Amino acid sequence: MNTALQASYDEFPYQSIPFRQSHPDRLATLARLFGLSPKRIDESRVLEIGCASGGNLIPMAASLRRSEFIGIDFSAMQVRQGVADIEALGLTNVRLLNMNLLDFGDEFGEFDYIIAHGVYSWVPPDVQAKLLAVCARQLAPDGIAYVSYNTLPGWNMRGVIRDAMLFHTRQFPDAHSRVLQARATLDFLAQSVHSADPAYAMMLRSEAEIVRRKGDYYVLHDHLEEVNEPLYFHQFIERASRHRLRFLAEADFNMMLLNDFAPKVVETLARIAPEVLKREQYIDFLRNRHFRQTLLVREDVQFTNALSPERTMSLWIASEVRATNPGADPRSSAAEEFRTPNGSGIKTPHPISKAAMAILARCWPASIHFADLCAMAATQIGLEGIVADAQRTTLVSDMLRCFAVGAAELHSIGPAFVIEAGARPQASALARLQAVRGSPVTNLRHEPVAVDDADRRLLPLLDGVRLREEIAAQEWDGQPAGDEAGKLDQALARLARQAFLVQ
Repeated sequence: MNTALQASYDEFPYQSIPFRQSHPDRLATLARLFGLSPKRIDESRVLEIGCASGGNLIPMAASLRRSEFIGIDFSAMQVRQGVADIEALGLTNVRLLNMNLLDFGDEFGEFDYIIAHGVYSWVPPDVQAKLLAVCARQLAPDGIAYVSYNTLPGWNMRGVIRDAMLFHTRQFPDAHSRVLQARATLDFLAQSVHSADPAYAMMLRSEAEIVRRKGDYYVLHDHLEEVNEPLYFHQFIERASRHRLRFLAEADFNMMLLNDFAPKVVETLARIAPEVLKREQYIDFLRNRHFRQTLLVREDVQFTNALSPERTMSLWIASEVRATNPGADPRSSAAEEFRTPNGSGIKTPHPISKAAMAILARCWPASIHFADLCAMAATQIGLEGIVADAQRTTLVSDMLRCFAVGAAELHSIGPAFVIEAGARPQASALARLQAVRGSPVTNLRHEPVAVDDADRRLLPLLDGVRLREEIAAQEWDGQPAGDEAGKLDQALARLARQAFLVQ
């Protein structure tokens, strides 16, 4: 945590954007699935270690006004940028502090959620230990910590790339030259590697393509920094346990499951690694995993690794599954297949589940509480009145299957956005600010979204004051005049489905 490292982050600030897996909603949802009772995310205290300019923390604070957020980072320049955004948005529930993690003390109190994304692998051992110590000492009794880090064995191959870059760039004193030469080194290796080793050549070319798409800040901080320590999952867990922390889950929950392995592999893993921690390490070996986003809790916290329909009933669900045979009657007992655009999905014969999936598809990306979804689906298939427990259990079980294969999302609270624009359309204040600036625009699903020039001009006009007619009269789309109301309706429908609108 020296002056040179601080200067490198000031000169090449790491792009600060939202990261959905670290959102308290994700942490609280998984905690509830495992039988914990985490603090409601809209009434909680959240700490982010390594907050940069607040690209991850500020959107949380903007949508969860009753919660308190503190972020710390040792780049003074990035903290100043974040503070300016906080002031521009008029937020009073978030503070960004320029400080060294080693100076962070008990006076800040307990936190319900602690986030450390992209920090642990890139800091020296004393700072790594302090990070875990803060989690252990300042997590609330039912608190959850999120820590991401580079993992082996996957990072072994990337370590070769890093070593080659470091070897060549050590002769260049300034950061700009080092980044330029690092890119040239990787291109040279990818183009010149001996064809006798096709696997190595494929790895180099794949890595070169990844780096080409990244900014200079990524090359400098992810590959050329003095510290970049990948480690095995079991090594990280051993370190966490020394601080009286224990493993809860991975933020990418479906990576914990064995859906993509052959039955024989699953059977063998169950025999040689019946314990969760041991199985997780074997899965990393099988997947050649290079990055983890681990959730930790205090060692005295009790939970279960078995998911149950009862705990799921208290959550909200969203899914963009579509029936592969949309004309089928959901009331029939024939099995129907449902798929998301990325190909994940399930097949089910249950009428209530088929009706629910059609409802979710119409409402995407908004989530629906399970109780409401159950009632709506039952009505659609002619089951009026009280839904039988068996029907409710069937629906939840199918939705859990969707969640397990990545075809559905679970949430701890309802959506902060609407999917249909009102008479006076309003985009979030953060989206309006970012649209003017020209940066990626953060939606209310905690995602960075690339918007075109027309939407960038339109978003600031959606202030909740202007009527649709007033907005349509503005020159926002850059197109020849004609059917302005129709074009605005299309744009608003698109922005609503991108989760930008609050009314």
